[in-house]
This record gives sequence, structure tokens and C-alpha cells, in this order.
Amino acid sequence: QANRCPPQGFDLAMTTPPGHKQGQDLESQASETSSWSSEEDGMGPHDSDHSDRHSYDLETMSMAMSHRNPALMSTRTPRTSQASWRRAASDKPSPGSAAAAVHGAIFGAIIFVTCVPMMISYAAIVFRGQRFASKLPMLTKLMFLSASVHMTVFSIFSSMPFAVGQVQDIGLIALAHIARDVFDKAMSSGSTDDEALATVLIACAGATAITGVGVWIVGWLRLSKYVQLLPLPVIGGYLGYIGYFCLAAGASLATGLTIEGFGTWRQCFILDYILLSKLGLSLGLAVLLFFISYKIKHVAALPGVLIAMPLLFFLVLRVSGVSLETARNEKWIPEPEKHPHAGWEAFQLYNGFQNIAWHVLPSQASHIILLVCFVAFGSVLDIAAIQTEQPEPLDSDGEMRMIGISNLASGLTSGVTGSYIFSMTLFMQRQKVTSKMAGIILCLGEFFLFLLPIDILQFFPGYFIGGILAFFGIDIMLDWLMHSMEMLSFREYLLVWLTFLTIVSTDLRTGCAVGVAASACNFLVGFSLTPAFQIKQGITSTSARSYRETMALFSVSKKIACVEFSGYLFFGAALQISEKIQGQVKKLGATDVILDFEKVVTLDATSAKAIGALVKSLQMVETNVVFSAVGPKDKQMYRLLMKNGALPAEGKQDDGSCMIVDCMDEGLCLCESRLLKTTAFAASPEGESGHFTNDTAGQIGLYLHSFLAPLPFQSDDGRLTPADTPELLMGIALKMEERFVDAGMFIFEEGEPCSEVFLILAGTAILQRSE
Repeated sequence: QANRCPPQGFDLAMTTPPGHKQGQDLESQASETSSWSSEEDGMGPHDSDHSDRHSYDLETMSMAMSHRNPALMSTRTPRTSQASWRRAASDKPSPGSAAAAVHGAIFGAIIFVTCVPMMISYAAIVFRGQRFASKLPMLTKLMFLSASVHMTVFSIFSSMPFAVGQVQDIGLIALAHIARDVFDKAMSSGSTDDEALATVLIACAGATAITGVGVWIVGWLRLSKYVQLLPLPVIGGYLGYIGYFCLAAGASLATGLTIEGFGTWRQCFILDYILLSKLGLSLGLAVLLFFISYKIKHVAALPGVLIAMPLLFFLVLRVSGVSLETARNEKWIPEPEKHPHAGWEAFQLYNGFQNIAWHVLPSQASHIILLVCFVAFGSVLDIAAIQTEQPEPLDSDGEMRMIGISNLASGLTSGVTGSYIFSMTLFMQRQKVTSKMAGIILCLGEFFLFLLPIDILQFFPGYFIGGILAFFGIDIMLDWLMHSMEMLSFREYLLVWLTFLTIVSTDLRTGCAVGVAASACNFLVGFSLTPAFQIKQGITSTSARSYRETMALFSVSKKIACVEFSGYLFFGAALQISEKIQGQVKKLGATDVILDFEKVVTLDATSAKAIGALVKSLQMVETNVVFSAVGPKDKQMYRLLMKNGALPAEGKQDDGSCMIVDCMDEGLCLCESRLLKTTAFAASPEGESGHFTNDTAGQIGLYLHSFLAPLPFQSDDGRLTPADTPELLMGIALKMEERFVDAGMFIFEEGEPCSEVFLILAGTAILQRSE
């Protein structure tokens, strides 16, 4: 432990010799000291320029998408230690045991109760409106079949026994647009209602199968990480539209009205007590589901409410003496099918593939591309959210391949898109489910509802399904149209709203296209405003010079300006180069300018032309220009700078007004030597040479002299002769940086990159190497 001492004395720091290997540093804990560092002015990490950028953590985005089946969001808990489900804990049933199977079956039944109204609401989303109203019971059975197929694939192939895969809302809106567009185009071309519906089913199933193939290819080619490059504001705007679509669909189911665009909501603001009662009950149910999901943690709370609400409705009807016929006439509950169909009869909706309007299907190509992108993006986020609580990394690409197989199987069985339901999956893990019996119960239950020759829609009041959809919609809209402000920049948040409003006002394809174009423009504007260069003044080279030369350079070092370019220099940076650099150099009064390209990734012809114009304008005011790190002659950067008049032509560097060097330090040394030729040297301290002075520089020089070997010095005739050691060491001392270090602070730590060497002149320190 370091002792505290008065803050006097000095530390010396010099750049690390070439060949130093990282990991050889010692950990040092110092008392109060002062130090000098030779780290070049403005080049230290404390001077690094950090632009205001917004980055997105994949886990943050995943959890932000909590709209995905928020029905089980009440189970969300703070992230805790990642206990592996593979470990057989004392309070967890052993995998494969009878107790584990029973435990899984119980929670599989709980998930099943939650999924039943969700699948009914999802069917109402995809097959929305009067176009499909008469066939909705049979279409709902196909939705249950699709959910069962997804769960079957996940139960067989998932590496997690608690995995839950179901029909998912992120792809349903695109499918809803496909269904509506195909139906209308088929009808306009002369098809009957049955023929148009058969065409819709083929389009939706085909789109789902194609999505499955696309997602599988993403996993096969290991492209999961690239899927995340989709502009988040566009995804956010689309997800916000999903919320609005669910809200509008819920209001439509509750009231029996057709609500789509913003203008259609005025239908709800009329003095109709029955209409207002339906709307009020739906909103009341949505508020109740919010309260349960986010406030009540008991696992049976939500399934209990979902079972109790329809039962309570029919109990009220019985007690109040209102008949079912009256309730149906008032549109409280749907009319049951006159002749209920079993699940396999739903395939009759394909009309024997007769008179299918095949010619309208190619028009859905853009919708299918969007569907593949949305499902892939959503699946990547779901996998990332699940990964946050797994002790071992998931094979994201393997999971994507499984999701692709699931969607392909669903499409081949007339289903819709689906993926992981991360909230339910994490719920099952936290309930210590270790048996795949949960998934088996869920898929068997959904398959049973598909086969059951009963119209189950007659048991669910319209306000009940409408309230569930309203809950989904409001929750999603709050996430992406309100709370997303916290994880987006202001411009990106505006793009979310732009995409959302454009989709609502026009259509899905136009809205997404506008969102992508606006995101590209936002990127270009932001990138062009990002500083493409940094000007540093007063820095010196690492060349060892005498005391007199060093003192002389101190008086003229401000005449050297170093312009460090960085990143991509494209046409957006040309304005900065042509206007700002010349003005700042003139303001600084520099006579020598170093243009450093070491940190430049690439540049285009527009920037090269701007740099050429800059060089000419600097030379007109007799400013010397030095280029450093422009690369080999056969590379693009050197070629563009040469062709656009920035670099001096071959053989025209002799006048010294424009030079090319390999690195900035070499350029600094060149400029310093040029300035020293025109600068009068100060006399050595005390008028003598070869002696250390009594000031700070002399004290440090003497200290260095006690352990450094004699320094070689190159004379004017090129021979190496013994140096005037005191004068050279005092010259080095003048470049040192004084530092005071408090007791208990670390000077440096083992394993850090070494760019300095410290010399403690006052105080004590501990050197410690890890075992």
C-alpha cells in the first residue's frame, strides 16, 4: 500500500520502444506524486473526440419489443444469475422424470389457455372485414392448425425443452395486406367470393412457405447478424402500425363497425348506448389486462381472467334474462355456424384449386419480401432476448434454420408465419420446466381445437376478443411510438412516426419505402455533419533534439498545424474540407500544414478534388503542405489525390512547398527542421554547455543521466559522435508532462497497451504482477 507524501518531485514518461509486448506492464498504485509525460499534446486518450452517436444493444431492442405476446409480460423479472436449466437443482424436477412431465403438462395447459384467445384474435387480424366474415370460423381453425404445426416443430428441434413457438404478430400485418389485396384484385377480375378466398389462402400459405425458405437460408448462410442492419426506425414504424392495426381491429370486433384509417374513428363518437357500452367494455378489459400483466405476478392470474370473462358475460346474460338470440342480434356475440365443420373440412375453402386467380399472385412479391425481412428481424431479436437468460450461447443461425423449417411446414399446411414467443419461453424457463411435455400439451390442445366440429367463436363475445386486441395494440404503440424515444435519437424518433403515419395514410409498401429512403437521407445528413477531420497545433515529433533546439521549437511550434482526417471521406465531407480547414489554419497562423490520412478508410473523387483545391489555396498564401500516410501509389487514395491535383507530381517535391511522407511523426520532424533553419537559437542555460542546470529541466536531465547510456548524436558530416548529454537530456525533459497522482490511484495496470514510461521522483509506489 502506498504511503501519502507531499506532492513534490516528478514522474517521467517516454514512448514505448518498438517491440514492446503487451502484457508485460506492472500494476502500480501510487501516492500523491507529480509527473511529466512525453505523450504528445492532444494525442492522448483524454483528448479523443467522441461524437454523439446512438448505438443499439440487441438485448435492449429485444426486450423493448415486449409487445410480442405481452399477455405473459407479468412474468418479467429483473435479470438474475443465469442458472442453467440443464442443472438438476434441488427445487427443479429432473429432466425425463415423471415429476418433470407432470410439471411441464401443468404449465403447458396454462400457456394453452392463454393462446386460445390469442389465436382467435390473430385470425381476426389476417382475415379482417366483411370479405371473410362468413368463413371466419373455418379460417380460425386453420389458425389453430398453424399454431400446432409451429409448436410441433419447436418441440422436436429446439435445444430448449421449455421453448414456445407460435403464430406471431410481426408477420400477420403483411399477411393481412396480402389477403385484402389479393381478394380485391381477384374479385375485380371476375372471380366469385369462394374463388377469391381460395386465391387468398394460396397466397398466404405460399408467402409463409417462401418466408420459411428465406429464414432458413439466412441461418444456413449465417447471416443473422446482418439482418440487424435493417433501419430500426422503419422497423419501429412498422411495429407501431401493428399496434394501431390491432387497436383498430379490436374496436371493429367490439363494435361491429369498419375502422381502418384515422377518419373512420368518428363512427365511435355518436350517442349510441349499446355502441358505447361495447367500446367501454373492450377498453375496460384492456386496462384490466394491463394491470394483471404488469402488476400481478401469480402465474394463474392471467389464464384465470381469460377463462372467467366469457363465463361472467354469459352468467350476466342468464341472470338479466337476456336470451342468446337477443345478444346475437345486438352483435354482442357472433352468429354460430349453421352447420359446424371439423378442421379437415376447412381445406374445402381451397375450392378444389378451381378457377384460382393465379395472375394476381405476382403482384404480392414486394409484400413477401417485406414479410421475410420482418420475420427474420423479429426472430433475431427474439433469440437475442432468450439468450439473455441462458448460461450457454445459443446457436443463433441454427435457431433461424429451425424457425425457417417451422414456417415452411406451416405454409405447406395452409398456415401463417410464426417464431419464438420469447415472453412465454422465458416464463416457462423461470417456472423450471425441464420436460417437453409442455410443448406436447400445447400442440395437442391446439390440434384438438382444429379438429373439433364446433364453432368455438360463439363462446367468445366480440368485446372480449376486441379487448385483447386493444390491449395488444395499445401496448405495442406505447413501446414503439412513445417509449422508443429513450433509445433513439430525435431524428430517428421522427422517422418512426414518419414511417407509421405513411403506412396508415397509404399502404404498407409505400410506408416502408418512404421510411427506408428517409433513413438513408438521415444517415447521409448525420454522416456529413460528423467531423471528418481534427486540427492539432503545438505537438512535436519524437525526434531527440538539444536543449537549444527544443527551446527554439517551443517558440515556433504553433506554426505547425496537423490535420488528421478520419473515417470515410465522401462528398458529404467536401464542404467541411473546402471551407473549414482553410479558415481554421488561417486563424491559427500556421505556416506548415500536415495532412494526415492514417485514419482514413477511403475517399471519393469529390473529397479528393476538395483537398486539391485546399492545397492550392494554402500554397497561394505561402503555406507549406506535407501529406502523410496516403498509401501506396497503386491504391485508390493515392491515385485520386494525384489525379485531382492534391499531391505534387513526380519530381516536383524539391521546392519543399508540398511533400509526401510515410507518417505524421516524419512530417513533424520535417517541418521542425525547416522551422529551425529560420529560427535563432537561444543560448544554453547559464551560457554553458555540458552542465545540468538547477531548474526543473536540469533536475530531470540529471536523473535520466544516472541510468541512461550515452546518447549517440549525428554530426553535420553524418558521423555518429558522443552527444552533448546534458543538453540533449534537458531537451527531452522539456517535453515531459507534469502529473500529480493521488495516494491509492493506479498509474498503470498490467495488460494495458504501453505508451509511456514513468519515473517517480517523489513519493512511493507498489509494483505488483498478477500470478
